[in-house]
Amino acid sequence: MKHCVFLLAALLLASCSRAPAPGAAHTIEAGPLAVWSVYPGKLESRRVEIIMSKFQGTATIVELAPEGQPVRAGDLLVRFDSSQVERDLLKLQRDYQLARSDLERLEKAEQPLELRDLEAQRLEAQTAYEAERRYLEDSRALLAEELVSEQEIAQQQLKVEQLRATLDKLDQRIALTRDFLHPAALERARATLATAEQELALAKRQLENCVVHAPADGVVVYRPLHVGGEFRTVRVGDTIFRNQPFMILPDMSDLVIDILIPEAELARVEPGREAVVTPLSFPDLKLRGRVETVGSMATAAIERPGWQRYFRTIIGLLETDPRLRSGMSVQAEILSYAAEQAVLLPRAYVRMEAGEPTVRLAAAPQKPHRVKLGWADLRHFEALEGLRPGDTVVQP
Repeated sequence: MKHCVFLLAALLLASCSRAPAPGAAHTIEAGPLAVWSVYPGKLESRRVEIIMSKFQGTATIVELAPEGQPVRAGDLLVRFDSSQVERDLLKLQRDYQLARSDLERLEKAEQPLELRDLEAQRLEAQTAYEAERRYLEDSRALLAEELVSEQEIAQQQLKVEQLRATLDKLDQRIALTRDFLHPAALERARATLATAEQELALAKRQLENCVVHAPADGVVVYRPLHVGGEFRTVRVGDTIFRNQPFMILPDMSDLVIDILIPEAELARVEPGREAVVTPLSFPDLKLRGRVETVGSMATAAIERPGWQRYFRTIIGLLETDPRLRSGMSVQAEILSYAAEQAVLLPRAYVRMEAGEPTVRLAAAPQKPHRVKLGWADLRHFEALEGLRPGDTVVQP
């Protein structure tokens, strides 16, 4: 802002040094008037992709795209050391295959065979029970003929009851095995398989995170960060933490200018106003732009008095240049006012009389003539009232 004030003062002094001599006459004309307000600003990309590590834990850089290199979406930006991840991946693949085999063995072999064995034992117990039960019934018929004794009947009754208990125990074991033991074992095996599958998927994602590709077109810009006790940009061999930004990709095809408008000059800037932007590095470069937004709340600015208030304003560039870089300092000229047929009054012919702007007309050069002034550029005021094209004014 100081630079712009000094520039404006120099231009005013230059215009005063060329003031007409006393008594010089000038005929008022109508013509175009354009008033440009000048502000310092910073060039930025509208879209900036922040690049950070998604690697779990720390990651060591083994390959890095050069800073300043233009990249397309999908191009390689950085590669991290993947040797440990690859070793872990082999182990997890083995664990996954083992868990899958264990589940298949339970479902298709062990549990069906166990149930088949239990059912065979039950069939055998059922056969023995039926045989002994029939023998008991036959023995009771022989008891009336005193061919068997009461003691033998009691012994046979006990034997039948024992076989019945064995049969009931097998029925209970089969039901518990089929309804609880086997489902629980399958659930554990499935859980083990699911865990192994998740760990394998995480390892695969970890391996994918060892390579970072450009999410969009842009230019590689390293972002300084704390590395090994230093604050600097990254290089091959550095260790990066998860979610630690170390690179940005500004899209240089869509640029904006960020400026601060002083509170007193807010009326000079509105959305839609035409702008011309000049990078300080390339003073011969003029870029067309247009005011997009004007901040709705006044804020203080860093390194400026706290009582001063500014409105953040964004200018969208309508064209670009390959020489531009994100973060460049620029000078933004905003068209604050334009009239095709303004009544133009040279600044040198205006005098202040009792706080009012006046001129001297050629018809009455000794008498101050009051005028109402509007916008002004470095050479002319716009006369709103008191003068018409064709009037002649003289230098007092």
